[in-house]
Amino acid sequence: MTKSNQKQYWFEGNIMDKKRLQEAFCKYRPTVVIHLAARTDTASEIIEDYIENTKGSENILETIKLFPCVKLCIMTSTQYVYKDKYVPYPSKDDCYRPHTIYGKSKAIMEESVRHANLPCAWTIVRPANVWGPWHLRYPNQLLKYLDMGIYLHPTKRPAVRTYAYVKNLVFQLNEIINSDFDVIDKQTFYLGDRPVSSKIWLEEWIKQLRRSKMHYIPSYVMAIGALLGDVLKKCGISFPIYSTRYHNMIEDYYANTNKTVELFGIRNENLSDNVKETIDWIKGEAIDLFPYWKNKYKNN
Repeated sequence: MTKSNQKQYWFEGNIMDKKRLQEAFCKYRPTVVIHLAARTDTASEIIEDYIENTKGSENILETIKLFPCVKLCIMTSTQYVYKDKYVPYPSKDDCYRPHTIYGKSKAIMEESVRHANLPCAWTIVRPANVWGPWHLRYPNQLLKYLDMGIYLHPTKRPAVRTYAYVKNLVFQLNEIINSDFDVIDKQTFYLGDRPVSSKIWLEEWIKQLRRSKMHYIPSYVMAIGALLGDVLKKCGISFPIYSTRYHNMIEDYYANTNKTVELFGIRNENLSDNVKETIDWIKGEAIDLFPYWKNKYKNN
C-alpha cells in the first residue's frame, strides 16, 4: 500500500476523548489494536503532565471492552519502566524501577493493562532506544553534532546499550501480531536489537558521515561541564551537556531483548546497512525536514 492510499484509514482524534475513540472503533471495527499514542519526553517531573500515558491508556482499555471485534491488544510501554545499575534485568514482568516520571507513567499504564480483565488477548511491548528513518530528533541533534565533528565522548570504556532500529522493531511487532495467542497473550516483550557498545554504534555513524574516528575527552572534564550545564539550565540557558545527558553517555542501560529475538528474530542485524539506510533517508525523502542536512546535501 502506498502512503497516499493510507490516508483513507486516518482518523483524527485524541485518546483523552472517549467519544471520539468509540467513533473510531465503530468506523473501523478493528481486530487488532496497537496503542502507540503517548507523551514520550522526559522533561517533566510532574506525573500529571503524562496524563495521556495514564488516563489516556485507560480510555483505550475501556473502549476495547465495548467492542468484541478486538481479538488482540498491544500496549506500548518503554524500557524506562526499569533501570537498576546492579540488577540490569527485572526479575519478572511487573517488577518496576522507573528512573524518570515518564517511566513511572508507563509503569502505571502497564499495571492498568494487567488489571483490566480485557476480553481479548493482550501483549505489552517495551521498545528500546529507537532510531532510524522518521526519527526526527536524532538528525537535528546527535547526528548533526557527529557530522560536524564536535561530538566528544567522555570515556573509552564501552557503555552497553540496547538500540532498536525502527525497521527491526516493526518487524518484531508484525511477528507478534501474527503469532499464536498462546505465545503472546499476557506477555511482555522488549523490542529492539541485541545489546551493543555505544562506542561501536557511534563510530559507525562517524565512519559513514565523516570517514573519521570518534574524539574522546577525559571523563572528569565532561563531568565538570555537566555540572555547569545544570546551573545554566536552571537559569534558562541552553547548554549541550548536563548531568542527566552525561550519565546517559557513560552508564550501561540495556534491555533484555533475548526472548524477543529468539521468538521473532531481527529483520537485519547489520549496523552498517541500517546506518546507511538512515543516511539515505535523510539525504532523500527527509531532506526538507532538517535545515542542516538540506544545506549540506541539497544546496551544495
